[in-house]
Amino acid sequence: MTVLEACRWAEAELGELESPRLEAELLLCDLMNWKRHELYLNHECDLHESCLDKYRETVRRRKNREPLQHITGKVDFLGRSFIAGSGALIARPETEYLTELFINELSEPEYILDVGTGSGVIAVSLALEFPAALVIGTDISRSALALAYENKKLFNARNLILVRTDLIEAFRRDTGKLDGIIANLPYIPSDQIRDLEPEVRDGDPLIALDGGNSGLDLVLSLIVSAPAILRKGGILALELDREQVDTVSETLEKDTLWENVKAWNDYAGRPRVVTALTAEDGRHLQNL
Repeated sequence: MTVLEACRWAEAELGELESPRLEAELLLCDLMNWKRHELYLNHECDLHESCLDKYRETVRRRKNREPLQHITGKVDFLGRSFIAGSGALIARPETEYLTELFINELSEPEYILDVGTGSGVIAVSLALEFPAALVIGTDISRSALALAYENKKLFNARNLILVRTDLIEAFRRDTGKLDGIIANLPYIPSDQIRDLEPEVRDGDPLIALDGGNSGLDLVLSLIVSAPAILRKGGILALELDREQVDTVSETLEKDTLWENVKAWNDYAGRPRVVTALTAEDGRHLQNL
């Protein structure tokens, strides 16, 4: 069987997916360690039977809705290839937008916090973008932090530290120090998880999806606690479901500890990110 014939077979097998041809090609490129253009250059070449057997197995796994990133063991994020696994949420394009926006809003930061770091793709990206800053990634999940540590090692992000804690509990005494907090926290309402695509529902950890009854339990908790550890003018950046953007924006606007609240549309033009600046220095807040 030629490369082209194998891809066409896989595309037919994956016909229920949104982009079967793309996924068929990505699976074969990963197996053969090819770039996409190399796949096309080798269209007429015969695949060895042992390679075909491995390809059939990976296609079977994807057909059963195992996430592509779990099969390949990697995920692309802001131009870098990170280690992916079942221990943490798979990073998606919306989170790339969140991270790029956050980077653009910061100016020579000293201390940055990534709350709910998961696989660490945001935290590592920030550490590489701001080598003079100390970046802290937190998560309550041991398996997520283990994956984040592997990505930290992969990119030698020495200015990144990883801490196991519930949201920002470990930093409540570090008042007024942080230049920015970024968070892609669980925001799916508990009763909607069963309706998610199988790749998300069964592939991502429940703890990384479940945002409680409203979907905003963790987000609202962070909004309350974050001002105390941010400096005046420090930025909070949150990724949300588009249906939650107005609610979170209104919550921030009603709180006098926040100012300059903005909602941002993602690459697809959908409301996705909310940012706000602290109106007071956290050290002052501790004395109130």
